[in-house]
Amino acid sequence: MPCIGSIACKAKNASRLFDRSGDRLTYTSRNRDTMNTPFDRITIDPEQMNGQPCIRGMRLTVRRVVEAVALYPDRAELKREYPELEDDDIRQALEYAAESLDDQIVSLGAA
Repeated sequence: MPCIGSIACKAKNASRLFDRSGDRLTYTSRNRDTMNTPFDRITIDPEQMNGQPCIRGMRLTVRRVVEAVALYPDRAELKREYPELEDDDIRQALEYAAESLDDQIVSLGAA
């Protein structure tokens, strides 16, 4: 059966690990030095926000944080709008988003 879009599929295909604690999953990434770096502020709970990655179990998705960073380039303004966010929340949300993207080499034809 093909593996499309599931958490297990993404973990398997991208060498990412999820640690189950209670009903939440904590995301761990493998960096270039093969040391595991936990995203301890990113939680995935199938019962919350349809299983989308959230910040510290809040109903605040990683996607929303990344969008907010783009909308509010001034950190002080961002923190006024989202006072529950801490600096590490923002950093881990951006790192998580970057880890979720695959690097691709696109060859361009000669002009």
